[in-house]
Amino acid sequence: MSRLILLFTLFVSASQLAADTRYVVDELIITVRSGRTNSHQIVKLLRSGAKIDVLSELEDNGKQYAFIQAGDVTGWVLSQYLSPEKIARDRIEDIEANAAKIRQENNQLKKQLNELRDKNASLIQQRDKLNSNAQSMDEELSKIKRVTARPLAIQKSNETLRIQLAQKTSEAKLLSEENVSLKDREQRDWFIAGTGVTIGSILFGIILTRIRWRRRSSWGNNSF
Repeated sequence: MSRLILLFTLFVSASQLAADTRYVVDELIITVRSGRTNSHQIVKLLRSGAKIDVLSELEDNGKQYAFIQAGDVTGWVLSQYLSPEKIARDRIEDIEANAAKIRQENNQLKKQLNELRDKNASLIQQRDKLNSNAQSMDEELSKIKRVTARPLAIQKSNETLRIQLAQKTSEAKLLSEENVSLKDREQRDWFIAGTGVTIGSILFGIILTRIRWRRRSSWGNNSF
């Protein structure tokens, strides 16, 4: 007898390694018995939707039986009362739970989206403000450049005028020296011309005097 119990325990332990999860079908309360027949002791009642592990199955007198484990209880039930899927009520509850979870996640995502939109609007506002500040700084920089460029341009213009003044002064000096030279030359030419006229007048007077003297001489000789 102890040997049979030991073999049964080993069988149950080995069967648990390959347990198949199933559920009690809709609107039923089934009995878990210590054996396959109705004469065996009821060890547990299972309501519809209860989750159990099928350890093994076998056929007896045209009926399919399943050796199951429900919590810490093991026993036999008819396989026709078991389903590999949850009952409709539980599936609906799962669907509703998933839908609620999805709605919650959707609301959370909408909240995050609104936060991102607000943050994006704030960033756009900051960007526009920075662009406006940058434009103002560019305009101010342009003004500073123009104001700074004026003294430089004036300084450059003054330098050019100084160079031109020095050139004109040099030219004026050369012209003045040339005028002085021309005046000296003109005076010299007038002096030479005056001297020439004077000498010419003297020579002309001497020649004219001699001519007159010769004429007088010739008249005197002719009178004798």
